[in-house]
Amino acid sequence: MEYFALLGLSTAAIAVLAVILYFKNGDAGIIVGVGALYYWSLYGAWSILIDKTGGSSGKHYQYLENKLFAISLDDSYLAALALYAGFILIIELTLLAGVYRRRGTWGRVSGRASRRLLLRHEPILIIGFAAALGSFLLMQSKLTTAWTLQASAYSYTRAQPDQWFTLHQVLNRIALVPPAIGMAGLLAGRQSRYFISVTRSYTWAAYAVLACGMAAFTFVLGNKNEVLTAMLAGFLAYIGSVDRKRWGRVALAAVCAIWFLYAIDFFRATPVSSMQEDLGRRLAETTGAADFVRSSNEAFGAHFSMYGVLAAHVAPNFGYSLYSLACSVIPRILWPGRPDDIYIYYVENVGAIQNQGYSLHHATGWYLNFGVTGVALGALLMGLIWAACLNARSRVTRHSGLFFRLFAIVAPWVFAAGLPPLLRAGPEGYKGAFIESVLLPVGVLLFACRPARIRVPKPRFRSRGGWILEGGAR
Repeated sequence: MEYFALLGLSTAAIAVLAVILYFKNGDAGIIVGVGALYYWSLYGAWSILIDKTGGSSGKHYQYLENKLFAISLDDSYLAALALYAGFILIIELTLLAGVYRRRGTWGRVSGRASRRLLLRHEPILIIGFAAALGSFLLMQSKLTTAWTLQASAYSYTRAQPDQWFTLHQVLNRIALVPPAIGMAGLLAGRQSRYFISVTRSYTWAAYAVLACGMAAFTFVLGNKNEVLTAMLAGFLAYIGSVDRKRWGRVALAAVCAIWFLYAIDFFRATPVSSMQEDLGRRLAETTGAADFVRSSNEAFGAHFSMYGVLAAHVAPNFGYSLYSLACSVIPRILWPGRPDDIYIYYVENVGAIQNQGYSLHHATGWYLNFGVTGVALGALLMGLIWAACLNARSRVTRHSGLFFRLFAIVAPWVFAAGLPPLLRAGPEGYKGAFIESVLLPVGVLLFACRPARIRVPKPRFRSRGGWILEGGAR
């Protein structure tokens, strides 16, 4: 069948290009990023095709069809698959053309430009604890109300968002992502290519307290997004910092991370008032982490969007996201009537209900702005931005400032880690991706890092005239 042929051939092409890109550049974020692109774009299509052709995939996405629309194997779905596949392939081809080849050293120059940075962990911890406390205070009243109403924190906070909810999410990222990079630097130790950690006797203990506190907080709230971003950033920071990786420990940490995400999903509908009781009674049931990865609705929510737009013949609202993005520089608390993003236009035109567990795919957002051409433009833009992040390390020179050097170090990690939320938003998602995924981690690390001043003994040599001179040449 043509649907399986298109999906199979595009999957093979995406995988081959991902491998070529990895061997060309060597950054593990390429594999993670392409995997995220595939998972949130095409992975769910396999189950849909199996079920719609008489088979049984065992996946439970039918409730989305009840909330949104039923998918039929028609020309609209074939076009949706082709647009998603083309979106990923254009991103990969853009990377292939624009990314630099892997180099043995950091940057194109030796000496001072390639020195590691001193990483002091106290600023990361202080900012992280302050952000965690601020986020908790913003949510405290809602958690209390959810307890009183015997509702789950996730359903209540998502159904009743206020003007502070976005700030709460930003503070969560500050309390999670920079500490994840800091812990990765600690784990890398002396092997780290980029940082020299300055530690104290309490450093690991403080990180453990912060991590456990944020784990409990996000668990009660049912927030997977920020946790996933922090975990990916931490894993990529460690893998990208050391030559001799301890793959056993990495695999164990990955299994624990997946289980924790599954546990958040498993208990997110539990009322706050009975959370402790349910944890003691049902924790032993959380053994389906592998099934969670294979069948989570994360693989279907955004996947539906392109089909709905094509099947309903929704006309593009030319350039609306760019207008919305320009207006978003003014906080909504100052401009309550600020134009909404393209997601509202989507749900109104396909007859969906907002905040029902599904989202808009990034490629669909571009389609709703400029049609099929917009999908190609959106893929080209994402590929160019990603390539710029990967190439930044090769552009470090002796005169590069600390901010750019930090950006060059962490940008490949945080951009790849921030792809999942970006893929579930329209073009307006670049504002959050730039501020929350890149600018904030770099800004926090800016308080914690400074160039390492390594004293090098001056060489002594004998001149032709017999005098012994000292020189500062390196």
